[in-house]
Amino acid sequence: MELMVSAIRVNGDDNLDIELMDPAGADLPAFEPGAHIDIRTPAGPLRQYSLCGPATDRRRYRICVRKDPASRGGSRSLHADLRVRGRIEASAPRNLFGLPDAGRYILVSAGIGITPIIAMARDLAARGAQFELHHFERSRARVPFLDELEAGPLATAVTLHLGEEGGSFRHAPPASLGSADPDAAVLACGPSGFLDLMGERLTEAGWQPHQFHFERFRVEPAPVANVAGVGFEVRVASSGRSFPVGPADTIAKVLMAHGVAVELSCEQGMCGACLTGVLEGTPDHRDIVLSDAERASNTQMTLCCSRSLSPVLVLDL
Repeated sequence: MELMVSAIRVNGDDNLDIELMDPAGADLPAFEPGAHIDIRTPAGPLRQYSLCGPATDRRRYRICVRKDPASRGGSRSLHADLRVRGRIEASAPRNLFGLPDAGRYILVSAGIGITPIIAMARDLAARGAQFELHHFERSRARVPFLDELEAGPLATAVTLHLGEEGGSFRHAPPASLGSADPDAAVLACGPSGFLDLMGERLTEAGWQPHQFHFERFRVEPAPVANVAGVGFEVRVASSGRSFPVGPADTIAKVLMAHGVAVELSCEQGMCGACLTGVLEGTPDHRDIVLSDAERASNTQMTLCCSRSLSPVLVLDL
């Protein structure tokens, strides 16, 4: 869908708060806290951004974009090229990081990972639910939504952990995570290294895997060769056509090169747009979308980054 940029504001150092509306002023598709949209950036690449505005506001979507020095064109082009009243292409919201049912919630974010977390915090506060929010950031100047986190209905539930003041998850994690609470759910968003460490600490403290839910806002590039360092064959079930996938290829790119439609978005295994059923063969899962149980079932896979442990994969296409 086409959206119009209705406002752009600075929201902490290197952060732009971007407001998007329907050009005709119509209501936008509904979403729940934790949802994201795909955006075609001015430079061309598709990127995913969490919706950080109130889910009750159907007139506008709000995203917050941090300029990444290593940007391949996404955040850099949004910071440099986006203008108020300009138009941008976006998908309908998708939610792979929703709030589960729980007696209380521990929300944790690092850096720009605050974007889905603050939407959850607002929702929980409006419901009168019990929650706490811990945000880790290098400096106060870089904290998005600082005024809202330090004042208003969220303030009493928020703790800022600032690197410039000695705040560190490794050395001083939130005390509430130190022992497992069977009634609580932990939701966290941040870089992979931060979440990997957090997952280790939660496991050591006795938290069960179903109690913690992570969303990684940046994914390290997956290796391009399968375990054996060789290619494999991918077969389209509906037509019986087969294509070789080399060590440096992705399944998605090979299929698209032969005219097979594949829905792509992040191309990094984090959004779920290209999830496809597997009828035969054993996938080599390299995404962060599927749960451990879903991976073990080998009934679906992401075509953008995952590969094959078997010589042939038959896909439900």
